[in-house]
Amino acid sequence: RERGIGRGYGLDGAPEMARNAREYTDDDAVEFLVGDFDELPFADGSIDHVFSMEAFYYARDPVHTLDEIRRALTPGGTFYCAVNFFEESESTHAWQENISIEMTRWSRAEYREAFREAGLYVAEQDAIPDREIDIPPESAFPTDDWESRESMVDRYRTWGTLLTVGVAP
Repeated sequence: RERGIGRGYGLDGAPEMARNAREYTDDDAVEFLVGDFDELPFADGSIDHVFSMEAFYYARDPVHTLDEIRRALTPGGTFYCAVNFFEESESTHAWQENISIEMTRWSRAEYREAFREAGLYVAEQDAIPDREIDIPPESAFPTDDWESRESMVDRYRTWGTLLTVGVAP
C-alpha cells in the first residue's frame, strides 16, 4: 500500500497465518484470505501484481500454480517470484529434510521455462545477495549451522534469493 496500490490481498493456506497477518495493519484496503495456490480466489484478468516470497516452492503443482497466476493477471500484470530454495543454492537443499511436504526445487533455467510455458514473458531473473546477514570471521567456524565461512558466504552473498519476474502479455 505504501507504493500506491489501490487494494492488496494476502493469501495463505493456514487460517492462523491470515489472522496473524491482519494484526499488522488496520488498512481496510488490505485483506487477508485463506486460500490455495491451485485455486486462486480472483477473477480472470483481475490482478495487476502477484508477489510470492518464500512460498512458491510449497505449491503442490507449481505448473498449475503458474497457470492460475497467469489466469488472474491483467495484461501487463507482473508476477514476482522470490525463492531461496532453488537448485543452484546448494546449501538450501537440506531444507527438504525438515519439511513434511514435498518442495519444488527448480533451477534458474527451469523457472524461466515454466514461466514461459505458463504464458508469462520472463522480464528479469537474478540472484539477489542477502547483505543483511552478518557473516562471522573465518575463526568463528564451524558453527552450529555452518561447516565453513565459505558455505555461508555462498548461501547469502552468492545465491541469496532468486527473483524471477514474469509479465502477462
